[in-house]
Amino acid sequence: MLNIGENVFLADYGAGYVQNIDSNELSFIKGKYVNIYIILDNMNFMIPIEKIENYKIRRILSKLELEKVLNIISNHFDYIESNWNNRYRINKKKIQSGDAIKMCQVVRDLYYLKKENLLPPGEEKILERVEGMVASEIMLVLGINMDGALRKIRNLV
Repeated sequence: MLNIGENVFLADYGAGYVQNIDSNELSFIKGKYVNIYIILDNMNFMIPIEKIENYKIRRILSKLELEKVLNIISNHFDYIESNWNNRYRINKKKIQSGDAIKMCQVVRDLYYLKKENLLPPGEEKILERVEGMVASEIMLVLGINMDGALRKIRNLV
């Protein structure tokens, strides 16, 4: 169960914290909701408690775990799918998993393509989104602002 004030990562949205757990009436449905504030989009995400297992929510990484995961961005890649359509689907699946390792792999691979001028506009948006999601977790783990978190990622590329 989640606790108020707990830092969490919500797959497909990024890092945030549990603002409150309260009984509310949303769309004429009464129930208890977990209200998670998502840093990246500056929004509140309300999840019915009875459906919370349907969401990919994890606790944010520790500082040590974060450093290990961020090293992936500076490592050399094994293979990048050459077909942009297949690559797009593979990367979307990795991002939707909420797995920090997989998201850092996406950042690494897309930055490589960007550096080589091989990144299509659609994937540019994916890079921007996943970079922001990773940065939101860095913000909470290290207690820095978004600019500092993005700089930390970009210094690894």
